[in-house]
Amino acid sequence: MIPGKGTFLGPIHTTTTFEIHPDCRHFAGGMPCRYWRPCHDCPHRDPVDHRVLIVMLGLLGDMLIASPLPKRIRDERPGAHVTWLVDEANAPILRMNPYVDEVLVHDWEAAAQLPSRRFDAVYSFERTPSAAALVDRIDAGHKAGLAYGGPHHALYPMGEAALQFFRQNTWNDYRTLANEQTWTELYFAVAGYEYAGEPYVLHVPEAARRRAAGLLGERTGPRVCLNLGGSLTTKLWPERHWAELADVLLEHGAQLAILGGPSDRAACEALVRHLRMRGADETRVAYEPLTLEEASALPGLVDVVVTGDSFGFHLALAHEKPTVLLLGPSNGAEVIPKHVTGVTALRSSLACSPCAHQVACGGVGGCMDTIDPSTVLKATLDHLTTA
Repeated sequence: MIPGKGTFLGPIHTTTTFEIHPDCRHFAGGMPCRYWRPCHDCPHRDPVDHRVLIVMLGLLGDMLIASPLPKRIRDERPGAHVTWLVDEANAPILRMNPYVDEVLVHDWEAAAQLPSRRFDAVYSFERTPSAAALVDRIDAGHKAGLAYGGPHHALYPMGEAALQFFRQNTWNDYRTLANEQTWTELYFAVAGYEYAGEPYVLHVPEAARRRAAGLLGERTGPRVCLNLGGSLTTKLWPERHWAELADVLLEHGAQLAILGGPSDRAACEALVRHLRMRGADETRVAYEPLTLEEASALPGLVDVVVTGDSFGFHLALAHEKPTVLLLGPSNGAEVIPKHVTGVTALRSSLACSPCAHQVACGGVGGCMDTIDPSTVLKATLDHLTTA
């Protein structure tokens, strides 16, 4: 709230007595802070004594996997200020994490300013050269994770815990044959912490939750979210399987919410057309393109989520919803938190699964095709029975 005119300026200062508090968490420098007031006698002052930079540009699922880390940093050091360098497309998910003080979009402005700033710690989880090379040039008291350049002229690990992270990001065998750590455990270890099963952090705006609830409308039966999306084509379950599953779920009286990202729109619309032709109206099947905030709210409004290894899976974890997880190239040990009990993982029957996306198939896929819709149906109904 902006204070009333003349009620907050305090005494008239000269250029030598005017107060600024650049150590305050809310200090913006060159523009008003969120409370829109001078620093003098401000009741909102929150001194910062430890500045942390997290470098992770994407993907969206990774943003949620690492979302408990800023809270741990702030819990251990209440005076910590957390900046997160991220791609613009993924920035909205970080703005739903109240423990991230500054969401810094990875662009030329960030590349120009970061080498002029100093951090107490930098945790880099990014192998993209343009971002990892920045880490090599940033002034920091401590660095851990991945950087690019220096005498190596390539990506290199910083710190003992980063070695496993480097191996998993460089050679896929370390992700399939020799790994029992989830990515969350690995992110925490790189930053010097032991993951204690903290939940994902996702504070969806109430307006987005209301819009998602409006899409679903009145409850007509048990609600199931079918998340068709995936970051790689090899992670996608065939459209014919989704149609078969959806048909039978409707026969069991379920109300379906169809979810997918911008690249999944054609598949989602094809499924909805199929179901409309079979007589399912908007009260039985809900779908429309959503904002990231609205999509983040949707899994929290259903009873069970069916999904591949994707952002939608991590949204289900964030909302602590029973989930049927379809795994082809992905290693479940990486993505399913050890303390979570509400996930039924169904794996491809092919011997090459999981390959951690080495795509010996040439990227054509095929492992996801072997997950039978009848098996997925049974797991879904089992969750609905106990939900």
